[in-house]
Amino acid sequence: MLKQLITHRLNLVPFNLDVVQVAIKGNAELSSFLDVKVLPDWYWHDDEFMNNFSMIADILSKYPFQREWGWGSLIIHQADNTLIGHVMVKVIPDSTGTPTGSLEIGYYVAPSYRQHGYASEATKAVIDWVLSQPHIKNVTAGCDRDNIASKRVLEKIGMELVESRQNCLVWKLSKTATVP
Repeated sequence: MLKQLITHRLNLVPFNLDVVQVAIKGNAELSSFLDVKVLPDWYWHDDEFMNNFSMIADILSKYPFQREWGWGSLIIHQADNTLIGHVMVKVIPDSTGTPTGSLEIGYYVAPSYRQHGYASEATKAVIDWVLSQPHIKNVTAGCDRDNIASKRVLEKIGMELVESRQNCLVWKLSKTATVP
């Protein structure tokens, strides 16, 4: 199971089923549960996406292999004791639903905390821990072709561009690769 990780400036708290169920209730409840300040835009601030917490809870309840990882980690800024974003971890199953040893990551940092390296710091810590697990072979990520900041994060943490689709770039880091 993804564990709490601590970096130089951040606490990375598992975004497990219990926390997702509290997030469904709203930011005030999440703030109380985690004992942190919660920014209103800590997660993609989009009504449609915020409603997806119920879908995420269903996925975590239904799939034990995803429940093991939760939905990744919440990013808590230590000095401010503030929830500023998250790093998503999603298990990639094969056509039979069996985990393949690959995970997909995604990340989001609230706009007021961007351009300080928090996305890179948090995502690198999660990937380092993930790749230290014996059954995980690689981690992938996707970003929009025009998202320069996201491309920089992925390059900075050592991911390699492996595929270019219409509007999406696919990045990968394998266990055999050296993580900077």
